[in-house]
Amino acid sequence: IIDATPGGSPPFTIRWYRVESEPEEVQEIVDSSDYKVYPNGSLAIPDIDADNEGTYRVVLSNGDGSTSVDIEVTVLDIALVIEKQLPEEIIIAPEEDLNLELIVSTATTTLEDDITLSLQYSSNEIKKDLTKYLEFNLLEFTAENKYSKDNARIWGVNLRVPYQHSQASGNLTLVVRDSHSSDSTTTHLIIAKEANDEAPFFDPVPSSVKSFHGDDLFIQTSVKGSTPLTVLWFKLDPYSSEFIEIVNDDKFTIHSNGSLSILDTMEEDEGSYRVEVANNAGSAKVDIEIEVIQRIDLVIVKPLPRQTHVYHGKDLDLEVTVYAAITSEDDLTLSLGHSLKGSYKDITEYFTYTISEEDDVDDRTDDGSTWLIKFIVSYPFTDDLGHLTSYSEYW
Repeated sequence: IIDATPGGSPPFTIRWYRVESEPEEVQEIVDSSDYKVYPNGSLAIPDIDADNEGTYRVVLSNGDGSTSVDIEVTVLDIALVIEKQLPEEIIIAPEEDLNLELIVSTATTTLEDDITLSLQYSSNEIKKDLTKYLEFNLLEFTAENKYSKDNARIWGVNLRVPYQHSQASGNLTLVVRDSHSSDSTTTHLIIAKEANDEAPFFDPVPSSVKSFHGDDLFIQTSVKGSTPLTVLWFKLDPYSSEFIEIVNDDKFTIHSNGSLSILDTMEEDEGSYRVEVANNAGSAKVDIEIEVIQRIDLVIVKPLPRQTHVYHGKDLDLEVTVYAAITSEDDLTLSLGHSLKGSYKDITEYFTYTISEEDDVDDRTDDGSTWLIKFIVSYPFTDDLGHLTSYSEYW
């Protein structure tokens, strides 16, 4: 709205014009869906956009003469942005007023008239509109600062929410709107009801894991701290780069102690996961990685020698190299047998071994890895010859 209240002796005649400079052309404005001329002489341009930019001329006349004024209209196409968001988490005591601050950039001319704020509270199934409790004041930044933008105004907003805002911890979402855009910011509000409340923690802390394709996976943890405890699991969406909450279904199960089960793991289950736990005294979170690998048949790539010698009463040192798609040395088991003249004896109890991961012996491109197994046989060998057979397995 362009105010053009006339002065002088009535009656008046007021006319508005669009002035085009190249080539110069003056076109009178009449009431239409694009313009509205009010009886007091003001001009309204509904739903203004870039096509309305330019020079406008208002001509005021009466029986004694006339006068005109040219006005330049610039349309600022700047979306409202909350430049300084609310903190990720806020801990307050019971009956404590909540004081917040943020910074907003917008093309609006006056924040008080053109901006509206709303505040929502949510906790589990509870949702409340707290806008009526919201109190705020503002300050426009006139000097250059790190939030300055061309054609935008930068506003600092201080907010106060009286303590009646909530009786339990939850999320607060503040929405800021102007005439054509909006932005929002969320903080997790924690009400520390008791001074001796214990903040939540994980014991044991969940860690990154590998799983074979098609296997069921159990990520073990246990959440500790003052009750009630709220546990949430999330998976990172590779397309939006946002963590999406996991809910219990036929594939995922979130156990009461915070552990997570994933049935029939597939390639799409790979990625980054996050577990969060919160209570009235605080919160904690852990990020882990899950890798799903294809199962590969174990192969002994460097077997035992065809013949070996050992002194009577001495230990026998041997080594083999195997290739398998295992996740750790704990997944391999070995057994050892001694055969002589058609008889066979299991002597697994007489040997100890160590396993270490080696560089691949060849350029394999699958999910397997090479493991060197060194073992010492402490067995009362006799003078008789025989055969030793080693078996390697993995689950």
